[in-house]
Amino acid sequence: MFGTVEYFMDYFKTCIMNNFSGNNRFMLPFYYEEQLEEIAMRTGLSEEKEFFSSNLERAYKLIMEELFGDGRKKIGSE
Repeated sequence: MFGTVEYFMDYFKTCIMNNFSGNNRFMLPFYYEEQLEEIAMRTGLSEEKEFFSSNLERAYKLIMEELFGDGRKKIGSE
């Protein structure tokens, strides 16, 4: 369902996978901005827009953590 964290996570993962096979490659921030525009087009209420934007931000952070880690040292990883 559009606007959920899961929706945005799946969207980002699909975009990443499509980058492996397509000729037009884009960075994740491009897809993030694209979804912000989609939210703006689909929502009229600022409360709904704020909720979807918050979910998008959360999904983006989770994807970045999955791809690059959360920046903390892991215990016993030295």
